Amino acid sequence: MFKKERTYYFILGGLIAIYVLVQILSPKPLDWTESFSAEDKIPYGGYLIHSLLPTAFPADQITTNRAPIFEYADTTDPQKNWIFINRTFGIDQWETDILLFQVERGAQVFIASRTFQQAFKDSFEIGTTLNNPLLGGGSITDDDTAYVNFTNPALNQPNGFPYYQSTTETYFSNFDSTFSVTSLGVNDEGNINYIKVKFGEGNLFLHSNPTLFTNYFVRDRTGADYALKALSYLPQQETIWDEYYKEVRSARGSAVRYIVSEEYLSWAWFISLSGVLLFMIFRAKRKQRIIPDIEQPKNSSIEFAKTIGSLYLEKGDHKLIADKKIRFFYDYIRSNLGLDTSEIDADTKKDISLRSGIDKAEIDGLFDLIDKISRQDEITQKELKLLTERIDEFYNLSQR
Repeated sequence: MFKKERTYYFILGGLIAIYVLVQILSPKPLDWTESFSAEDKIPYGGYLIHSLLPTAFPADQITTNRAPIFEYADTTDPQKNWIFINRTFGIDQWETDILLFQVERGAQVFIASRTFQQAFKDSFEIGTTLNNPLLGGGSITDDDTAYVNFTNPALNQPNGFPYYQSTTETYFSNFDSTFSVTSLGVNDEGNINYIKVKFGEGNLFLHSNPTLFTNYFVRDRTGADYALKALSYLPQQETIWDEYYKEVRSARGSAVRYIVSEEYLSWAWFISLSGVLLFMIFRAKRKQRIIPDIEQPKNSSIEFAKTIGSLYLEKGDHKLIADKKIRFFYDYIRSNLGLDTSEIDADTKKDISLRSGIDKAEIDGLFDLIDKISRQDEITQKELKLLTERIDEFYNLSQR
């Protein structure tokens, strides 16, 4: 029996070895994935622009964010730069509220993206248009040259900055005129591709051509000059480079090919593989491991909501605080109880009661209070205090 099992193990080991050899010997095509990641040196990676950041901002104040906005956002010191570069800027309503809260208090946020997800778009009624859909919005397979330039005479070039036409085709077609919006850049057809939106004490810098900040173009002196000038609108202060919201967080391709392409990783791979094969051959029986207890992750959304609420309380706007608390409360129900809050009816309240373990009468009373406060234009501090106590009581009693 043991000899038969060992034969199977040798066959399996041989197949693995053949697979590794195929990966090593196969040609390595150029990877055109739009990763925009600082870790990627592929054409559409962000390695070069990230490497140039110390020439534009204090080197000891440049950090990389690998966590959601609500975990990384600083509620005490918002005076920071944020840099997001991606094909689509994809944050939800909760993350949009937190990011804009940072901007309102003084953060400077640079976003280079062709499209924006609905929650962020709706906040400013932003619309982007692809001038020639046949070009695909980012491919560099065509040979036509187009130009982009800055509206600031101190930054622009007489003839503009040359790029492939397809990489400059996306532009801003509309935005909310109630905000203070400034045009910072245009393409050679006069369409706006770079804007500044004043929001509270901070600013949003939105660019519709993220490909211009990738390795393919920044490797050129002119491309690097354009990218750094675009970022020069951000002040000299702590700067956060985002990696978390990249659609592709690492260069795509064969994982084995990447491992064997690195000397030390390849040695580690083959040693590990040999060890596994030896273990399989000489150790037929499996040994059961004790599964360690995993501590349940702490839900930080409640603490963050309380922090934001206390900051608004300093302004004395009780209704605004109440609206924020209600919004965070609904988000808690969606994310922790898995219930839809678009319409709160009797069935929804019953489900909330069942999933939270809180008496139905208490749930009805809480939503009656929320409904009353939501319909008022102004509320007293006493009403706000009552709402806070009832919501906090819900958090404390909830089973999830």
